[in-house]
Amino acid sequence: MTNQNGLEFKLSKSERKLLAVFTPSADKLDNLTIDVVRKGIEEAGLAYLFINELTIAELIVRYSDPKAEAFECEIGERRDAYSLITVSDDKLRARLTVTPNYGGKEITVSAIQKAIKEKEITYGIVETEKLEAIMDKGFCTDFLIAEGIRAVDGVDSQFKSMMPETHERKPKIDANGIANYRELGEIPVVRKDSVVMQRMPAIQGKEGRTVFGEVVQPKIGENVPFSKDMKGVYVNPNDENQLLSSVTGQPVPVPNGMTVSSILTLDKVDFSTGNVNFDGSVVVKGDVVEGMIIEALEDVIIHGNVIGATVKSMGGLTIKGGVMGSSQLFSNADIIIKSGVQGSEQPSDENNVNNIQKIVARGSVVVEFVENYHVEAGYDIVISKYALNTELMAGNKIFAGAKNSSNKSSIIGGSSCALLQLKAAVVGARSGIKTHIQVGINPYIQKRILDMKEELIAKQDELVYIGTLLAFYDDHPEKTTTTMIAKLHRTLSKIKIDIKQLKTEIDELSENFSASDNARIVVDRGVFVGTEVQIGNVRWKAEENRGKSLFVLLSGTREIAIS
Repeated sequence: MTNQNGLEFKLSKSERKLLAVFTPSADKLDNLTIDVVRKGIEEAGLAYLFINELTIAELIVRYSDPKAEAFECEIGERRDAYSLITVSDDKLRARLTVTPNYGGKEITVSAIQKAIKEKEITYGIVETEKLEAIMDKGFCTDFLIAEGIRAVDGVDSQFKSMMPETHERKPKIDANGIANYRELGEIPVVRKDSVVMQRMPAIQGKEGRTVFGEVVQPKIGENVPFSKDMKGVYVNPNDENQLLSSVTGQPVPVPNGMTVSSILTLDKVDFSTGNVNFDGSVVVKGDVVEGMIIEALEDVIIHGNVIGATVKSMGGLTIKGGVMGSSQLFSNADIIIKSGVQGSEQPSDENNVNNIQKIVARGSVVVEFVENYHVEAGYDIVISKYALNTELMAGNKIFAGAKNSSNKSSIIGGSSCALLQLKAAVVGARSGIKTHIQVGINPYIQKRILDMKEELIAKQDELVYIGTLLAFYDDHPEKTTTTMIAKLHRTLSKIKIDIKQLKTEIDELSENFSASDNARIVVDRGVFVGTEVQIGNVRWKAEENRGKSLFVLLSGTREIAIS
């Protein structure tokens, strides 16, 4: 080999190694580079060998030493082609890697086929033509030479809810594109005997096979029965894979089944639940927060507080906490509030009717205390402690404070009116705040009559409208559905019942809209200056503080008797 710049490239005696030989020379280069080394190897006709760049770097370092003496180092070698077959852990794929030869022996297709056989690979082997194409290139990396078949597992019984209403509730978008996060759509309700869930029988799997020809057994699909922990449903006697609802209520999916409850139970009512409109009873374990609305066709029970919210119940309403802020409560029966009711301060003018902070019950209202609210009851109002700057209107009696309580006032400020009797521990306050108490002719009755007449007109208009809709759908059945027709008939029946009930109540109230001869006001402990007493149309004002007092209207006169 030619010596240039003090370097010579040659084979070892075994002709397996590539050697670089340095001999000090006058034409030694000042800057030896890898390119110069490779060019020298090429000129020596040895470029077909494998070149180790790490040892070339070492060569350059030694060569560049000004005091370098003659040396010899190995920078490459002759390499045979090499093949490696690997099998995946799941035995479904075998891959081939072939390194090229560098002046060594080549690998043939027959050698690869022999290696496949030695690996005991027998299934899914690629065609010989594809192997030949790879060998023509002289190398490959992770070439797929054999592939098995993956087992297809069976599928256990699947349970599909048949209620489209169970889809996620989303905020309503108004015409301006603004999302109302309180209005998330209706809570799903299923009717009695409706299909609520369908079970799909198990599907059997398919066998697989490894590249070694081994059979892979699939997971067997299991026929899972409906859950035993279900209520409000039954299995269709004509289809064992179908669940039907036994009641009208809220469908609640459970593992492998469905429960239908006539009671909607919520942890709380806030933006996460949206407003609640339910055809049955509603139970709230926590609070109902500001701005939210609950409407139920049956009873409502709230274990927490109502804070600036609206609750409307066609049954009874029980709140185990308190009521705060500008809340509105409506009940077709009784309203029971275990704690107190506290609103923001309102003008104490007796003619002021607070339409924001309001409690209205067709039955009785029972509460611990009330501040700055408007309270109406078709029957009694019972306040265990006190009413402050509150408008009370009862169709029967008002009770405020306990007879054996302290001298704390039980009715302070505002206006309190009852048809038959008002009984309180102490009325008014030492400050002389204006406090109006009234029995005999209850303005509540007159207000109720007016309100109910307006409601009656609205119901009659709605009755006509639904009748028109039904007549239209009779002529155009293609424009509606059986479900819609049934819903309209249910609504029609309910409106007729409401109208009949309204007419009856209006007649009953009108008959009673006169001064009661037995009306009385009983104050157990004292009446403060500033208190105004009214029985029928006769008024009396306290000019001085009084103790225990009984106020009645003298028969046949316009005078109030006080004892």
